[in-house]
Amino acid sequence: FPPPPPAPPRLSDATLTRLRPTPPLDGAEAEDGRLASEAGAFDVGLCRGDHFSYWRPHIDKVSVPEYEHSALLYLGHHGADFDGGRLTFFDPDADAVVLPEAGLLVSFPSGPPSLHAVERVSRGARFALTMWFTTAPPDPSSPLDSAHAALLEWA
Repeated sequence: FPPPPPAPPRLSDATLTRLRPTPPLDGAEAEDGRLASEAGAFDVGLCRGDHFSYWRPHIDKVSVPEYEHSALLYLGHHGADFDGGRLTFFDPDADAVVLPEAGLLVSFPSGPPSLHAVERVSRGARFALTMWFTTAPPDPSSPLDSAHAALLEWA
C-alpha cells in the first residue's frame, strides 16, 4: 500500500512585526532619549529570555522546532518608509539579499538551508506580516507561552 498523503500545512504562528531603530541591548537610549522599549522597539528574544536578535544570522526552526516553512509579507517600501531591514540569506557560494517592497511575499524552508538575518532598521518602521507553517497537529493542552502572551500584550 502507498503511504498516506502528508498532512496539509497549517498556520503555526503569525505576527505583525514592526522593526524600528533600537539602541544597543545594554540599556542605552535611543536618539530621542527614550529606551528601546519606550520607543516602540521590540525584540522577541528579550521576551523569550534568550539573546535572539533579528539582525543576527539564525534558522527559524532552531527557535521553534515545529516551524517547517517561514513566510513574510512586506507592508512597506524600503527607502521610502524605512532604511535597513533587508533580508539576507547566507550561502557558501553567494548570499541572496531581498529588498522589501510592499506586497512582496517571501517564503522559505524554516530549517538549515535557510540561514538568514534582517539588517538592522536605521530609519522609519519596517512592517511585515511574518508567518510560520507546520504539518504537525496542534496540541490542545499546550498553554500560551510567555513569549506569545508578551507579544499580545505589546501589540
